[in-house]
Amino acid sequence: MTVEFKLPDIGEGLHEAELIEWTVKPGDEVAEGQELASVTTDKVTVELPAPCAGTIAELCWEPGDVITVGEVLLRIETGDADAGKSEREDTPPPDASEAAPVAKPAHPAAKVRASPAVRREAKKRGIDLATVTPSGDGGQILLRDLDGAADDLDSDATSDVFKLSGPRRAAAERMELSSRTLATTALTFEVDAGAIRAQSDGVDDLSPLAIIAKCVAQTLEKHPKFNGTIAEEDRALEIGDGVHMGIAVASEDGLVVPVIRNSQTMDAAQISGAIAMLAKKARTGSLAVEDVQGSTFTLSSTGGLERARITGAAPVINYPNVATLWVSRITDQARVRAGQLEVGPVMACTLSFDHRFLHGAEGLAFINDLEMAFQNAL
Repeated sequence: MTVEFKLPDIGEGLHEAELIEWTVKPGDEVAEGQELASVTTDKVTVELPAPCAGTIAELCWEPGDVITVGEVLLRIETGDADAGKSEREDTPPPDASEAAPVAKPAHPAAKVRASPAVRREAKKRGIDLATVTPSGDGGQILLRDLDGAADDLDSDATSDVFKLSGPRRAAAERMELSSRTLATTALTFEVDAGAIRAQSDGVDDLSPLAIIAKCVAQTLEKHPKFNGTIAEEDRALEIGDGVHMGIAVASEDGLVVPVIRNSQTMDAAQISGAIAMLAKKARTGSLAVEDVQGSTFTLSSTGGLERARITGAAPVINYPNVATLWVSRITDQARVRAGQLEVGPVMACTLSFDHRFLHGAEGLAFINDLEMAFQNAL
């Protein structure tokens, strides 16, 4: 009997996923629980296991297709006359007035073995990994194998096309939604970063960003409206039951925002360890769905990448958060203290917030308390 395997709901609030690759082809025998495909959604990659044993009868989509939860991914022939019976009995007959969906052709390529870095490079060069001869152990495709494949590409190609896909597509959709929906305003300011630098200097594994995050968490407890998520349909702001801080991380697949849960209960060292762990998972493509969901506030920093001195930014709010804070790297700048000109550590910051729920005076009060927290940094 034929069993239809539909895209499952793999995470809270997720309604679609992009197919990355098939790991089976029509005619393959599969065991229950065997990996069938990889999909990416909301900036994480998920492997989908077979719901039953049988023979792959049909693959309904091509890699790169965006699939809605509940649509049929593939069909498996079980050879069991009773298989799928309960599903058929529970499923009402289709409405004759609705046009039947047209399945897409099956993907003919067999499974290829390649690391995420090799897959990204192949996609960048426009190389189909199914056509590459592997030289690694066990048929693994290595980066050097792509060089020979690139020589066989059409030399008449004169232009490159950059297509948003995977994590970059998810990030782009989130930013578009934020820009269309929110009444974003931003306040840019500078703070004395002497205490932050002093606390992190000479302390192993304690980053300035962790100290900043701790100060932000303390300030959010005093200003809970900034620690909220927007319920757009109700035109309401839901205040978080804890400070679940999203930390923006740059990876090869684009910007991802893993979440440190209940950061208000953690000290700077614990936050530093959490940031390091999540950043490593982000850069190796091993974030789980739960790692990137449920943030109530987002902290973004260019400190690790910044070379030119950036004095301000216009950070896009990480919807449905109501506010986002950007901070620069700490640099020594001329400043006046107690009427005297001196050189000291300064950090530029920009606070973006939705003006529908937060007004300017609230933003200034938040900034004033945040500056005080920075000056007294732990």
